[in-house]
Amino acid sequence: MTSIGIKLSKLLENGIEFSCQKCGDCCRGFKEGEVYLYKDDIARLTKLLNLTSKASLRKFAKEYLKVVNDSFFWKEPGAARAKMYRYKTLGFKFAGDDEHCHFLKDNKCSIHEARPFQCRCFPFWQMLVSSKKNFVDYSKKCPGLKVLKGKHYTREEILDWATKEYEMEKDFFFEMKKNDFNILKVYSFLPKEMVS
Repeated sequence: MTSIGIKLSKLLENGIEFSCQKCGDCCRGFKEGEVYLYKDDIARLTKLLNLTSKASLRKFAKEYLKVVNDSFFWKEPGAARAKMYRYKTLGFKFAGDDEHCHFLKDNKCSIHEARPFQCRCFPFWQMLVSSKKNFVDYSKKCPGLKVLKGKHYTREEILDWATKEYEMEKDFFFEMKKNDFNILKVYSFLPKEMVS
């Protein structure tokens, strides 16, 4: 699959209206997924939180991050078939029974201006926009997707967000592949004990 190959669900062919209702539910995991972090996300967070030393980055990683399993489906040039590659990536740790983000304060994001790309591009994740079933399932949980009012996002804008997400994942996959899928080579600040 290439970024050009992103298919848009018929539900979104004419775009949609969406406005965050600030319920905070998407900042709670409820064992439904991860908030993935990439290098640009880490750079924005470290700047906002003024984490300038390797020691402060290590402390931040231990307190707020976790290493999670990820995968990427890729066809090597000249290969007959694509294959699923499995590797480690970073995600936010969640806290409490509701698995809330550590940065959710009074139902608001305390790092909003530096929030991860995954948070910024919701609800236009590739897995949502390309699947009617996934979109309908998320619509049952997200008040903003239930009411469908607010800013109008065109088909092109939705595809642009989904494409950016895919390209970010692909870039990270290539960086991991180049580093023999060793996350410690990609994120040298990570404590070794975080990688199992």
